[in-house]
Amino acid sequence: MPPPVFFQKLGLFVLPDFLDPQSKVELCRQLTTAPSEKAIVVGLNGAETINLDSRNVAICIVSKQTSALLQQRLLEIKPDLEKHFGVRLAGCEDPQFLNYGPGNFFRPHQDIGGYEAKHAIRHRSVSVVIFLNRESEVPTEDTYGGGQLTFYGLMEGPQWEKLPFPLIAEPGLLIAFPSDKWHEVKPVSHGQRLTVVTWFHAAETPTAPTAVLR
Repeated sequence: MPPPVFFQKLGLFVLPDFLDPQSKVELCRQLTTAPSEKAIVVGLNGAETINLDSRNVAICIVSKQTSALLQQRLLEIKPDLEKHFGVRLAGCEDPQFLNYGPGNFFRPHQDIGGYEAKHAIRHRSVSVVIFLNRESEVPTEDTYGGGQLTFYGLMEGPQWEKLPFPLIAEPGLLIAFPSDKWHEVKPVSHGQRLTVVTWFHAAETPTAPTAVLR
């Protein structure tokens, strides 16, 4: 599987060690003990449903302080994202704290909707994923197996359109990509895959609303 630098060469934004070691440990602790709810799927028409055949993952309910601190940290890199992707961005949605357990996954999808989709998803421009723990083929403490973030259509040409590019994730790594890019999370085989996700909105919208759509 390609390392993060490979994806950077293909136009994605890659920031190793976005989180310091202490923050990673604390967030992992919170996500493995926090209450959670099943994630919903937003259709092209804005309809919100729980569809376990499409997206099966738990959204962890963390404290408002934890969410606000991480959101502020994310907003600090907004100028870097704007420069990298050549776009003007508004704020980002409230971060989602995700726990993918054994068997959990997210089928291939885009993070945006059609014209009829609700505001918060229709105006997404840049998607962000932060990895909190390490992937391991052998089950060990604080690691997980499977669950690769996999991209499609990273190279031009019909022969590349459906070719999957799975990412070798590292704890603390942040990766950002256009929200219309097709991607998926492969099924987790063991452990708990802990990540944080959010979406920056195009600056043409007055403000980016808080995350009511998931």
